[in-house]
Parts: sequence; C-alpha cells; structure tokens
Amino acid sequence: MGLVVAVIAWGALAFGAVYPWAYRPLAATCLACGAIGLLSPTRRTLPRQVVVALAALACATLVQQLPLSRAALAQISPATVEVLGRYDVLFAAGFIQDHALSIAPARTWTGLILLACFATFWVGLAVSLHDKLIIPVVQCLIGLSAGIAALAIAQMGGATGKVYGFWQPEFAGAPFGPFVNRNHCAGWLVMSALVGFGYFSGLLARSMRDRASSWRARVVWFSTREASRLILVAAGLIIVTLAVLFSASRSGIASMAVGLTALVTLRAVRLRHRAGRVAFLMSISLVVVLCVGWAGSDTLVRRFGTFHDDSLDGRLGAWRDAMAVARRFPVAGTGLNTFDVSMLFYQTTHVDKIYTAAHNDYLQLAAEGGVLLAAPILLLVVVTVREVWGRFADRSDTPVVYWVRAGAASGLLAIAAQEAGDFSLQMPGNAALFCVLAAIALHRSVPISPART
Repeated sequence: MGLVVAVIAWGALAFGAVYPWAYRPLAATCLACGAIGLLSPTRRTLPRQVVVALAALACATLVQQLPLSRAALAQISPATVEVLGRYDVLFAAGFIQDHALSIAPARTWTGLILLACFATFWVGLAVSLHDKLIIPVVQCLIGLSAGIAALAIAQMGGATGKVYGFWQPEFAGAPFGPFVNRNHCAGWLVMSALVGFGYFSGLLARSMRDRASSWRARVVWFSTREASRLILVAAGLIIVTLAVLFSASRSGIASMAVGLTALVTLRAVRLRHRAGRVAFLMSISLVVVLCVGWAGSDTLVRRFGTFHDDSLDGRLGAWRDAMAVARRFPVAGTGLNTFDVSMLFYQTTHVDKIYTAAHNDYLQLAAEGGVLLAAPILLLVVVTVREVWGRFADRSDTPVVYWVRAGAASGLLAIAAQEAGDFSLQMPGNAALFCVLAAIALHRSVPISPART
C-alpha cells in the first residue's frame, strides 16, 4: 500500500511529474510496483483480454520504430519522407537510407517506455488489489487530495505565477496547486474526488443499512466512529470540489459534472430504499450547493459564458492542425509522442509558439498513431469496459468496495470527457492516478461470504 500511495503522491507533488527528474523515478517505481503485483503469490487471474490489447498496443508502437527503406517509407507514409527531408539533415542528404516510421524515434522510445511502465503498474495492481488494501489507499488519496486542494486555494490569494511560491515553470502557464497548469490539476482532483464520492456513498449505504430505529438512537449515532468518518470524508470532498471550481478550468468542472452525474444515476438505480436515495441525493446536493455558493455562481456563469476567448481559439487551431496531420499520416501516424515535432511543419495558427499538445488526446492519438495505434487503443477500451461491467455484474463486492469501484469508474469516465478538450493524462502524475483508478475498477473481489454481507 505504501508504494502505491508514494507513487500517487510523488506524481502529484512533483509538479505532475512533467520533468525528466520527476517522471523517470515515477516510471521506475510504477514498473517495480506492477512487477511485485504480478509476482505476488496471492495474485488473482490476469484479465487476459486487457493484457492482449495492451500487448497489441505496445507492438504497434514498436512497429513505428522499425527501420524501413526510403522506398518502403514512401509506400506506407509518403508524408514521413517529406517531413524527414526537411527535419533530418542526414536523411535529406542521402547518408541515411533507412528510417523508422516515427519522425522522431527518440521521443517515441520515451513514450513507449512510459506506456510499458504504466501498463505494468495497472495490470499488476489489478491482479493484486484486494478489499483490505483498496480502502486504505482510497482514504490516503482523499487526505492527499484535500491537502493539495487546500494548498491550491491558499495560493490563490497571492498568485505569483510560481508553483509552491518559488518554482518558476519552464514555459508560461497557469499554476494551480503543485501543477504547472490549472486544467491538469483539475483533472487530477476530479479523479480523486470521484473515487472519494464513491467511498462516501459506500459508507452512507452501510450506515443506512444499519440505521437505527428510533430518533434517539439516530442522534446517538452521530457520536460513533462511523459517523465521524463520514463527516471527515465529506469535509475533504467539499475542499476538493471547491478547488476544482476555483481552478476555473472549464474542462475540469464539466468533467466533474459528467462523473457526478454518472455516479448519482447509478446510485439512484441501485438503491432500493427511498430513504437511502433521498439521503444520498441530499448529501451530494448539499456539497455541490455549498461549493458553488463559495466559489461564486456569477463567476462560474461568466467563465462558461465566455466561449470565444484566447484559450478556446488556441484549442480550435490545435484541433484543426491535428486533424490535418491525421489526414497526412493516416496509416501509422507521425509516431507516439511526436506531436510537437509535427507542428514544426503543419502548424498554421498562433505560429509565434509551438503547440506541444493538441488539447484533445483523441485527435492527438489519431495524428501520432494513425490506424496502426487507433485499432489496439479501441480494442483496449472495449475489452476494459466489458471487464469492468462484468465486475459490477458478478455481485462479489462488499457494499463499500462496490461503491469505491463505481467511483473509480466514474472518475475514468470524467477524465475521458476532459481529454476531449485537454491533455491531462499526458502528465505522468495524472497517468499514474488514472492507472490506480483503472486497477480499482478492474480488480476482482473474492465472493461475499455471509459474514461480509
């Protein structure tokens, strides 16, 4: 458990692990943690279809690195030969006849290594997680996210453009909390908040199941350890939700709404007792109303009412250019992790600076991977959704673990929605947290015994 929490904390507190000195130890620790899980004698059955899809994705990325002759490159991807003729002096001069499909192989190797480390981390956690481990990890995550949220809110009063008040980012950004960009911080907080809301829902379900029969007993219940835990979790979630709203990240706030809607809908369908539905809906509504009130509803309305600002115009330009690259490299793309290199040749807007990301990970993957990477990615999504759906259907979870799983799945859905307008998952720290949520959603619980029901 300690290693998993350390990965989550380092990924967030080290500026999202965007710098090499931060993401290299993060990737190495993820690899080690995943390997420990895979070698654990108590590990559960591997999700074979997910492993096959991940292996297919890794192999497709390796194909982008295979050296091909100039003639073969011209047949498969004529635009690659065109770009290399302008980007690689040795290739243009004819000294190099063979080259990979990736226009920047070194950058693609970096992306592939990170992909392998995070994939190992995800699968290793998925087969080694168990109920007694998941709850402490989620509790630590709620505490950590509340601390980061409080830090982000506290820094707003004396904004200096520096992270932690002393670290000047390499490139211009909008620091929020320990992150260089407020959208990426919002994405991290959204994922942690939703798995926290799932845990809160599970605690509430358990307390409603054991609810007292008299008003006096219900009042006395507030002095119990269970009530104290519920109140502490609710307080932490309020702080995290407030931070998401204060971040003024439209993609973060919208994705939070998507995730909460999914979780509330599942809760309403799942609960059989009207009192339980009412209690949960009132709790979530109270959190949202309090947070919106403190953040300022007029501020949020103005933020979402501003559609044609510089931020959105920049995104639209990046989207158009990403689609243009995808059309030019339809088969194998430009190579994983090479979008900024492709923009040296295909960027048509805001040419005073280089787009390092497409601000839409789906378009960026289409540009960097073409059909070659799109096919295994789509397969991975389909089999993962199918496996997670099966975990909900087999009814082997305790009530609390069931709702933690639901919160994790809602967090995955929320971050998937944010990636349509941002690139939070390109931050290694966010990717590490994503793997933890994906492992929680995918892990297999042991069947419920009568004592656990």
